[in-house]
Amino acid sequence: MWDARRGCLWWIDVRAQQVLRLEPDDSLVTRWTFPTPLGALALASDGRLAVAMRHALVLFDPATGEMQAHAVLEEGVAGNRLNDGKVSPSGQWWVVGSMDDAPSGKRPTGALYRVGAEGSVATLHRGLTVANGIAWNRAGTTLYFSDSHAGRIWRAAWDEPSGTMGTPQLMAVADEKAGRPDGAWVDADDGYWSAGVSAGRLNRFRDGRLDASLELPCRAPTMPCFGGPGLQELYVTSLVRPTWSSDSGGIDGALLRMPSPVRGAPAALWAVEAGAPAGIAP
Repeated sequence: MWDARRGCLWWIDVRAQQVLRLEPDDSLVTRWTFPTPLGALALASDGRLAVAMRHALVLFDPATGEMQAHAVLEEGVAGNRLNDGKVSPSGQWWVVGSMDDAPSGKRPTGALYRVGAEGSVATLHRGLTVANGIAWNRAGTTLYFSDSHAGRIWRAAWDEPSGTMGTPQLMAVADEKAGRPDGAWVDADDGYWSAGVSAGRLNRFRDGRLDASLELPCRAPTMPCFGGPGLQELYVTSLVRPTWSSDSGGIDGALLRMPSPVRGAPAALWAVEAGAPAGIAP
């Protein structure tokens, strides 16, 4: 995600267990390594980063390397890990998903959780295999999420003051050819940009329908976001699998940067409370 305060891009490498920062003006990349695989990243209002590790949410200060525990999710669910998450429009909530991390034979043990800035945790939805694609419309009245394994995208009514969602309604089904839905972002015109991880493309949905597709040079994009001056650039992360050949010219697994056809929406800041909560070691 783009950090307008610092003029830089943050992203994660799940398996390398790293948070990365790109300073575009000089192409400088800095890395921080964590003790578990990572699943999501958010910007906190006090300048720190919120990082979802395997089961723990921590607040991380990149200037000092200090980590403060915030919450534990699914510690007793064997085989699961946290995956994807976004801060709600007001900054009050961080909605984080989970997934079955097995290489094959995945089960629908994933869920969506709402984590409060003060440390509260509530379950929003269960029965997902790989929770992904979490985002809100600009008004903050609709929550989007997907299941990458099932190839489905849902939307649900969202009440921001209470952090509650209505009954999810199926918005789209995307197979391997169309691009199973991975990470997602919303643009300034309320277009929902979904990384088609199986088809090398970004799929834009608007008003519940597929509006456009943008072909990419990588085979498996994982998350789009908007950045740069005026949020008029697209950044896209991608993955590479050990069994793949280099048919994409070494682009698989790369971070891509390109002009955007539309202006993006900014990342919300998680309004964490200083010193809250106490408890766990990351």
